[in-house]
Amino acid sequence: MEPIKIEHDGIKKAIQSGHSYIQVGKKKFLLIEVEDVGNDDYYEVTDPEEEKQLRVSLNENNPLLSDEEINSML
Repeated sequence: MEPIKIEHDGIKKAIQSGHSYIQVGKKKFLLIEVEDVGNDDYYEVTDPEEEKQLRVSLNENNPLLSDEEINSML
């Protein structure tokens, strides 16, 4: 998985502001900091607290996905 490199200072500041989401147009994107991402196009959650926070975010703020879809991502 290749990261998107952000060089624009205003966008960097918005991402680093501490908010959990950014919005582009009508779409919202969840921001999570990761230490390493493999080449498998998915991120494996290994920290129990991070998994808990991610599940809360997905369950409460993502009505487009079913519980089965959310669980398959984790």
